[in-house]
Amino acid sequence: MYLAEGNLPGDNNGSQVQIPAIIFCAVTPLFLAIRIWSRKQSRSAIGWDDWMIVISWAFAQIVSGLMLASCAYGFGQHIYNISPENKLMALKLFYTAQTFYKFTTNLTKSSILLLYLRIFVQSWFRITCYVLLVTILTYMVAATASSIWQCSPVARAWDKSLPGTCIDITANWYANAGFSIATDVVILTLPMFPIYQSQLPSSQRLALMVLFALGIFVTITSIQRMRTLAFSSTSPDPTYDVASSVWTVIEQNVAVICACLPMCRCLLARLFPSVFDRAASTSASSSSSWPAPRYPLDLDPQLGGGGESYIRSAVWTRIRDSNAEKFSPRMLPSTGARFCAASDSGSEEYIFETASTMAHAGGAKITQWWGQV
Repeated sequence: MYLAEGNLPGDNNGSQVQIPAIIFCAVTPLFLAIRIWSRKQSRSAIGWDDWMIVISWAFAQIVSGLMLASCAYGFGQHIYNISPENKLMALKLFYTAQTFYKFTTNLTKSSILLLYLRIFVQSWFRITCYVLLVTILTYMVAATASSIWQCSPVARAWDKSLPGTCIDITANWYANAGFSIATDVVILTLPMFPIYQSQLPSSQRLALMVLFALGIFVTITSIQRMRTLAFSSTSPDPTYDVASSVWTVIEQNVAVICACLPMCRCLLARLFPSVFDRAASTSASSSSSWPAPRYPLDLDPQLGGGGESYIRSAVWTRIRDSNAEKFSPRMLPSTGARFCAASDSGSEEYIFETASTMAHAGGAKITQWWGQV
């Protein structure tokens, strides 16, 4: 790795930033690729949630790249061992990474909310998602602006020898961390109530709740990062005390990975077959009480025809009126999941609804999300 000349030898914490940055640079794209592959396998259209997470991942790689470059100029070394030119470059790269960090954390949250909007159709749930989405994107713009113009003149952010003023960086970092943790908790718990209230078998509900609860790892890393902020932001040796930067790299990548996990159900089913196979078998058992359909689902003319044969263990389905393009707030009348088929539209929509209402079959397209693995 390139190392700028001019710095004195001495202790160096740069590897604490470099190692996770390099590891996640290789690991995170694998989960992203599995997500896209799963979309293709289920013949689902690439949606806004997928594009959003790709953009977030790209910004995360920019943050990691900037931190690696900063380490090459001396970030991780004692500030008195770094040459004046290298110190300014290292701090300037660190300053730039802060801005992109605001993008990646908030775009990842937005991607998860957009995924929720593809899955759930309850009015209160969708309204909550839209409110959160607007709040997070608005905050992202405000946080990015405060990061860019944290000092006047701007260059004073990395060169404190310049005359001027700066905001309270410690308070600013804590505000960002507090908002991030609070929204993480809300997004994490939001789908639990609809899943719990659904008519799915208990094993399926448990599997789904565990799948969405994996986002707790993001909250844990955010809390760990928050614990280091006061020390890092007030340190007299800011280039050497890199604890918050280490957790910054970890947090943003863990967030992207957790956002991809719901779409990696095929992989998870292979890693934890006892959980998902039990859910699938329960689904098939529950659906056995249904009256036999007039046609196999892939041949039923009301379902669009064409596609797979019976697809069991479908947990969520969404029913869309083919004419009005509106979502029907109804659920197939069973305590278990009914067979469903992948439609020719290539979409992937699902629904939790009350068992008291029955969706009208005419003109409906039923598409699969949690399909057979």
